[in-house]
Amino acid sequence: MSLSGMEGGRRGGCLPLAGMAWAVLVSSTLLLVCDAAKEMPYFLEPISNVTVPAGRDVRLACVVDHLSNYKLAWIQQDRSAILTVGNHVITRNDRIGVSHDGHRTWYLTIKDVRPGDAGTYMCQINTATAISQTGHVSVVVPPYIKDEMSSDDVTLQEGMDVTLVCSARGSPVPSIMWRREDKSDIRVNLTSTNTHLRASASSHALVKEAPGPLLHLSKVSRTDMGAYLCIASNGVPPSVSKRIDVVIRFLPTVYVPHQLVGVPLGQDVTIECYIEAWPKGLNYWKRPNGIEILHSDDKYEVKEVEGSQKYKTHMLLTIQRVSKSDIGKYNCIANNSQGGAEQVVRVSDTGVVPSNRNALNKGGFENKESSVGKPAIPAVNWSKTNEATPPLKNDFEEHRKASQRSQTTHQQQTTKMLQKPNLGFESLLPSPSSSSPSPRGSRYRSPALLASLSSLLASPSRHSHRSWFLGFLLLLGFLSL
Repeated sequence: MSLSGMEGGRRGGCLPLAGMAWAVLVSSTLLLVCDAAKEMPYFLEPISNVTVPAGRDVRLACVVDHLSNYKLAWIQQDRSAILTVGNHVITRNDRIGVSHDGHRTWYLTIKDVRPGDAGTYMCQINTATAISQTGHVSVVVPPYIKDEMSSDDVTLQEGMDVTLVCSARGSPVPSIMWRREDKSDIRVNLTSTNTHLRASASSHALVKEAPGPLLHLSKVSRTDMGAYLCIASNGVPPSVSKRIDVVIRFLPTVYVPHQLVGVPLGQDVTIECYIEAWPKGLNYWKRPNGIEILHSDDKYEVKEVEGSQKYKTHMLLTIQRVSKSDIGKYNCIANNSQGGAEQVVRVSDTGVVPSNRNALNKGGFENKESSVGKPAIPAVNWSKTNEATPPLKNDFEEHRKASQRSQTTHQQQTTKMLQKPNLGFESLLPSPSSSSPSPRGSRYRSPALLASLSSLLASPSRHSHRSWFLGFLLLLGFLSL
């Protein structure tokens, strides 16, 4: 072999070995020199770990220098599965792809990532002693609720226990929180697994949120009825929720805020009651004569107003142009599939409203408080235990009775005075020592004389004729003053 040929071989990177059987020793030495002079491939940078939501695409990059004629393969290390070699895809998974930027970077692409794609991926080069590096793919899954393993809507009787279940999946594992749809408090049982809510004062607590997959409700009442939301979240949007409706059946309960309502004849009056019942049934009023009032007419106006909770109803009955036949007891009645209940409202007559509001009523005082629509008799307040407070006395009746007692006292005093044998008009006149001098020509008209006169003239027929005769004499003496 010529020198020029050898030099050409050097320029080519190594010496040709064909046809040189005559120099085995020399050629072996030259081959070792060529291999030593050739650079081995190496990685320029590590593979980045990637976190990707399920359903997205992900791409891993392996950057190699001096790859030359060596081959690069992608391997799923957890399963020891060869995915690609060079530019060829080995796996049958059509979501796997490989690409090369024509220089140093080889890409492994996974489309529509699934939770099973999570794991460690290896970039390996087939040198005499294989070299490799790895990167990790984390697949996060938004939370979702498994309906078949969670509670559905539940219906139960008041006083029973119930446990609501919410089963959620996702990656990372979701946390679960319970809330009420109307944002009211949840009455949780502190003896359940929610030990961090434990309180020494009571076995129950009111909270806005309750954590955990189980929600224990013990001895449920009507206030526990409503929609409960099971909310699952794990930091991967979006959070999800399931709505569970808790329906509680119970007997109707009727509350009457005013047991006694007074109204003048000829005026309108409205009576009311509050009903709590579920399921809802038939609510109506019954008149004093036993006739049921189911609908509005010219005489009665019936209203049902739904309360803040679906099991609450406000019943109102307006009686127009109250007459004597309308006076009496009205029953507020509620019935449902669980039973029935009723309460009584009494409508009483407070007297006819005078046409002149400044006129004095029969009791002898001006009724400045009388107005259309305002009850003349204070209401009786009823608690939820149906225990009534003692009724208050009516002002009208008190003034009337006081006036009658005053008239009776005046009549008795005047009768005793007139029955004395030596009674004279001088005894009824004010004494000079008890009254101040008056101008000349003025006359004294004693207040005692006026009271005695009015009492005798207004006295009932049960007094004797002598009292009437003495009253007549008293009148003549009064006119002579």
